[in-house]
Amino acid sequence: MASRIRALLTRIARSYVLFVVIGVVVGLALAPVAWNATSSEGTVAVVPVSGTIDGGSAAGVSSMLQQARSDSDIKAVVLLVNSGGGGAAASEEMYLQTKRTAQEMPVITSVDAAAASGAYYTIAPSDHIYAKPASTVGSVGVLATTPTALEPTTLISTTGPNKLTGGDEREFNYILESLGNAFIGAVFEQRGDRLELTRTELEQARIYSGTQAVQNGLVDSIGGRQAAVEHAAEEAGLDNYNVRVMRPDGTARFLSRSNYIASTAPNKTMVPAEYLYGDDPSSPVFLMVPATYLDPETNASAGAPNVTGPGTTARAAVAPGGTHVA
Repeated sequence: MASRIRALLTRIARSYVLFVVIGVVVGLALAPVAWNATSSEGTVAVVPVSGTIDGGSAAGVSSMLQQARSDSDIKAVVLLVNSGGGGAAASEEMYLQTKRTAQEMPVITSVDAAAASGAYYTIAPSDHIYAKPASTVGSVGVLATTPTALEPTTLISTTGPNKLTGGDEREFNYILESLGNAFIGAVFEQRGDRLELTRTELEQARIYSGTQAVQNGLVDSIGGRQAAVEHAAEEAGLDNYNVRVMRPDGTARFLSRSNYIASTAPNKTMVPAEYLYGDDPSSPVFLMVPATYLDPETNASAGAPNVTGPGTTARAAVAPGGTHVA
C-alpha cells in the first residue's frame, strides 16, 4: 500500500514539474510579442495643406498646428501639401504657423502634386522637404490686381488726395515689391545654406519639377508620404509611434485641375480665378499663386486678368521677377 502511495506522489510531482516547464517555455515564446505590443512613444501628426489658400483654409491649418503644439503626445508634424498658393496675407499666416511649430518639434513636408507660391512659402521653414519627381515647386513671388482710381462725385468726397485710390502708382508698386521681398527673404532665411539658386534666379519666380527642385535646393529629397512620416519619427527619436491624420473642416478649393485630380481631400471642388481676385477693380488684391493658375486656357478659370510687370495699367501686376514662368 505504501509503495502505491509513493508511486502516485512521484507521478504527481513529475506532472507538476512538466506543467511548470511548459509554462516557462510558453512565457518565453510570448514575451517578445508582449514587448512589441507596448504603447507608443508618441505620435506623428499629418496635417494636410490642400487647395487654394484663403482665410478659411489658413485658419484650419493654423488650428491643426496649434493643436499639435499643445498636445504633449504629438512629437513631430508632417505637412502633406497639394496647393498652388492663394492670398498673400493667408499664405503669410501659414508660414508663421509653420515656423513656430518647427521651433518646437520636427516638421517634415511631403509635396504631392504641387507646393507653389504661397504653398511653398508655407513649407519653407520645414526641416526637410520631400517631393515626387512630377511635383511642381517654386513660383516664389507675388502678383496683384491693380486698383482703379475712383473720381470724386456728389456722393463721394475725401479728406485726402489718396483716400480714393489708396495711394499713387509708385506706392502701389512699393507695397507689391515689399511683399515679394519678404517672401524671397523668408526662403533664403530658411533654406539659404541649401539653395543652389542666386537671389536673382529665385526672383524669376520659375516653377520647377520635383527633380529640378532637388537639384536647386528648393526641395531636399525625392520621396512620398511614408518617407516623410518615417523621417519625422526619426527626427523626434521615436521607435514605436502612432500616426494621426488631422482633417480640417470645409472644402478644399482648387484653381488647377491637375492639383484637383491628384487631391485625396474628402471634400473638394474646382473654382474659377475670380474666387481669389473677384470683380471689384477699386482695390488691389495681393496674391501668391503662379500666373498660369489664372489662365483660363490652362485651367477652369474664366475671365482671368492679364498679367504683366509693375508700372503698367493692365489688370494685374507681378513682383518681383515679372511674369517669367517655366
